[in-house]
Amino acid sequence: MAASVRKWILSLALVAVSLFVFNRWIVIHMVNDILRAKIIRFQITCLIQAFMIVMTLFNWINLSDLFDTVNDKVKIDGSDIDKEKKSSKFRFEIHWREIANWKQYSVQSALWRGFLMTALILSQFVYTSFSFLISSEPYLVTYLFFLCLAFSVQLFAAQVVLYAVKTLLKLIDKNSLKHRSRPSKFPRIAVVLYALFIVTVGFYNTFKVPEIKEVNIPIKGLPSHLDKFTITFVSDIHLGPTVGKRTLEKIVHMINYLHSDIVIIGGDLVDGRVDQLTSATESLDWIKSKYGVYFVTGNHEYYTTDVHNWFENLESLGVKILHNSNVVIKGAGNTGICLAGVDDPTADTFKFMDHTMDIGGALRTCDESSPVILIAHQPKAAKAALMSNHRVDLVLSGHTHGGQMFPLTIGAYFFNPYYAGLYRHGEHSHVYVSMGTVYWGFPIRFGTNREITKITLVTKD
Repeated sequence: MAASVRKWILSLALVAVSLFVFNRWIVIHMVNDILRAKIIRFQITCLIQAFMIVMTLFNWINLSDLFDTVNDKVKIDGSDIDKEKKSSKFRFEIHWREIANWKQYSVQSALWRGFLMTALILSQFVYTSFSFLISSEPYLVTYLFFLCLAFSVQLFAAQVVLYAVKTLLKLIDKNSLKHRSRPSKFPRIAVVLYALFIVTVGFYNTFKVPEIKEVNIPIKGLPSHLDKFTITFVSDIHLGPTVGKRTLEKIVHMINYLHSDIVIIGGDLVDGRVDQLTSATESLDWIKSKYGVYFVTGNHEYYTTDVHNWFENLESLGVKILHNSNVVIKGAGNTGICLAGVDDPTADTFKFMDHTMDIGGALRTCDESSPVILIAHQPKAAKAALMSNHRVDLVLSGHTHGGQMFPLTIGAYFFNPYYAGLYRHGEHSHVYVSMGTVYWGFPIRFGTNREITKITLVTKD
């Protein structure tokens, strides 16, 4: 087992070094921006797919025998697999005889193995859907793929937590687990029930309409004629494999119901190319607001490798693009608000055309005597803007989704400087992070809400 693990680690290390060299000396120096972006996206997809395969193997090996009886053991070379499982804590080796000899299993064991294998196999087709299964309305099969992946993720996470708890108990009392002649199946059954519960309730939650959150934010030096200026902020709609035309139309109706002075789309609007989703975005032309609709890129616009065409498409629908640029909204007075938008930092990773996270370019021409509102999709871009020498009164971000579900909530919380909701920075600045208007990929929301935010700017005393 140890030799096998060392072999896997060495292989992965060699692949990582090869990719680094390939990217450093070939990909980054490519002249064709679109081809470079596609290669980088393919590499990211391969890394994620590799992790998904490892997760799938882990789930199968540790849970496939959950409902086996004594008579269901498979003998290989004179030793049964059940004994081998007891001898190692984490196994990443499959004995194919387990699958080939399916006729020997009891009915309950065969049904469970069939269900688990089907779910784990279907979960591997998630990234295929981004290339071949995107249209104006989602295909039902893509929901199945993503739900199976969510189920696999929950199984994996729960088992890791279970193993951590067992390890902790052993450290506390080394004799606590020695008295059992055979490990109880209850913890593993609880893992499966937990995963099914999270996926079922989380899927149900995605059908709820977005919560309308109303937030008042004091702005220093806000012109009196712009007091009570309203902004409808939406982010992370993710039109793509599981989000389609009808969902966006409902969101547009909710936006119009709020009658805000301005509408802002804070990135990650799409997860596909223009030719796949043209009709899905048509309802953006229905949005009504006094001072217009504005958009900045998120990381997923760059994952599509089609962001340049999306700019043309959105502008044709009346959406104004803030591409490291700003506009001044004066209203009825001579002074106003500088509304700026910055490209997502993913643009720098992809080195896509003239796209880059240029905070200075976005804010340089803003009047320092006027309030400044910056739209930056990722909270880390928001932090960089607030740490700059430019005046920034309010940053609007998304990206985190509030984690969407456990264990993603852990990463969303610890890897972002701002997680969700309203934050104060210094004496006069604020950051607002939306949990997202829809969801990404997994049609799951557990412990988080879809939201549309109505922000009211008020004069600060």
